[in-house]
Amino acid sequence: MLERIELENESNRASLKLVTKKEVARLLACSTRNVERLVATGTLAVVKIRGAVRYRSWDIDQLMMKGAA
Repeated sequence: MLERIELENESNRASLKLVTKKEVARLLACSTRNVERLVATGTLAVVKIRGAVRYRSWDIDQLMMKGAA
């Protein structure tokens, strides 16, 4: 039971990981300008933390699964 809880917590942490625009571009094998286009069209959501813009790794995984990038 304890192992299951630890695995669930770890998978939740992985899905909550935040990455930069440059990292998103590397993961999607596209330019940073293309990442900006994905945000402008509403395809990719941003998370703002004190003015810093980050992206959820879970959202990026979903994009890759859909093939929308």
